[in-house]
Order: sequence, then structure tokens, then C-alpha cells
Amino acid sequence: MRTEELLQDISKFIPVWYNQWQPASGMLDFEEKWESFHNPTGRLMICAHRGDNNIYYPENSLEGFLSAILAGADMLEVDVKTTADGQLVLMHDPTLTRTTNLSLLREAGEDWMPESDEIAHWTLSQIRRLRLMLHGEVTEYAVPTLRELIRLAKDRAFVTLDHTNFFQWEDAYALIKECHAYRTVLIPYNYNLEDVYNIQCRVRRETGYNLPFFAGIVINGTYRFTKYLYEAVEFLKEHHMPPILRGTYHNIEDVELITPIVEDIRKDHRIYSESMGRYRDNPETWQSMLDMGYNIFMGNQLYEFLKIVKDRHFS
Repeated sequence: MRTEELLQDISKFIPVWYNQWQPASGMLDFEEKWESFHNPTGRLMICAHRGDNNIYYPENSLEGFLSAILAGADMLEVDVKTTADGQLVLMHDPTLTRTTNLSLLREAGEDWMPESDEIAHWTLSQIRRLRLMLHGEVTEYAVPTLRELIRLAKDRAFVTLDHTNFFQWEDAYALIKECHAYRTVLIPYNYNLEDVYNIQCRVRRETGYNLPFFAGIVINGTYRFTKYLYEAVEFLKEHHMPPILRGTYHNIEDVELITPIVEDIRKDHRIYSESMGRYRDNPETWQSMLDMGYNIFMGNQLYEFLKIVKDRHFS
């Protein structure tokens, strides 16, 4: 299916899991997501890592993100890179080598390509000629743009932007304005709090909206100095921002250390955590995260997460 056709009518897209899984209708309701996102004691919400991250569709593919949305995901984590002609595309790596058929085309003797594999040396039109890989096989799916993802996600799911050192906020904000997606795209969590406040003031002045945001409170798997954590808590309160905090990988062995911190803030805040990695993405870790009081999850077992949400909140 062509990208524009997909964006015009998502009902034409039938995900491969269609006969195996049906989300509850409430899991597809963006207004419910919006209310839950801003409710510190609201239901468990799920962030889809790079779409469905090679489960059924290639990572950072438009089809993978749409599959995640239709399955009931609340939020989409996306990696953004800038092309040689200033376009924002969705790709985790700075090069095109791992996730596209670039190497196969080079082996076949194709000579239209730039010598470098780095995205920054390719134009969007050149990148569009590549195809994404899935489990070692070439697919029909092309590298999408951030504009396309925002159009897809608007009024369906939140979008959180990663790899912020590879693009400029102004470029992303231009797309948000173009698509009127002020409730869709989060201000990046790793931005300085003062920068976030300045962004919010500008957006509020220009549009009347507050962009969604959650404050990063963890570096390299460790809670930042307690002083910074409570500064973030006070900052969000003072500037009337959603009381949402972003943790990182959940280590069961750290539970005793961080439990007092989380217990102190979880009653008034949503707290995000991840179960990424071979030894973390399992039911034991997920239950530990629930017991801790985390209520926004991200991992690589998207559909297993969504089953938990359906059973806990929509059955």
C-alpha cells in the first residue's frame, strides 16, 4: 500500500495479527488516552518502542507504528534523523546499513547511491528508494518521515521523540504546527527544564495549547541526585505542567534502593519505566514495575504489554 493511501484511509490496512488479537474499544479512544495521561493515578499506559520493533513490521516503519496504534498502544517512541536536504526521517541508527537493503543494493552494483552510508549524506528522495529489512528479508516498506508519522498519530496516540541530537526542535515544531498536532507530540524528555518552560510559553502564546511532556529524572540507569528529582517535581507543579516523570530501565536488584523515592512521588505523578533488554523483558520484571507503582511502560514485548492493559483495565 502506498504511504499516502495509508494516511488517507487507515481502514485499508489489515495488520497481520488481526485474527489473533482485538483491543478493547476504549484502548483506541484518544480522548481516554489524553485523560489517562494527565491522571497521576490513571491506568497503565504503553509506549511502543520503534513501532512494534520487528515483531511483525520493521522498526520505525509507518506500518509498524500503525500496527501499534491499532493494537491499542498509547504512545509511540520514535528515533529521528535529518537528511542532507533537511528532512526529518525515522531511523534509529545514524547510518542506513542495518535496517535497509542498502548493502544488498551495493553488492548488486547499484551506482546511484552516495558513497557514505550516513543518513546525513543522503537526500530524502534517495532514501525513499531503499526498503526496510525485517528478520533479514527485504520488505516492501519505505523509510517514513516524521511528518507522515505525526499525520498518522494525530488524535490516535502520543509521539515521543528520541535521539534529539540528530535534529532541531524548530524543525519538529514546524511539523507539529503544520499538522495542528499540539496534543500529539511530546517535548523531548531530555531537554533542560528551563528550555521546556520556554517552549511551553511560546506554544501557549501562539496556539493556546500545552504540549505534553514528561521530565527525565534518570541518567544511565540511576536516579539523578535527589535534589534534582525534587526540583523537577516542583518545576512541573510551579509551571502547571503535567505531573509526569520519566525513569529508565527497571532493574529488579535496585528495587530496595529506589522504592522509598518512588513511593514518595508516585501518588502525585505518573512515572515511566522500561523493561528493555534480554534479561528484563519478562513477566517477573513487569510485575516488579507494577508493584513499584510505575504506570507508563515501554519494552520490546508490545503485544504482551497490551494484553496486560486489556485484562487489568478494559475487561
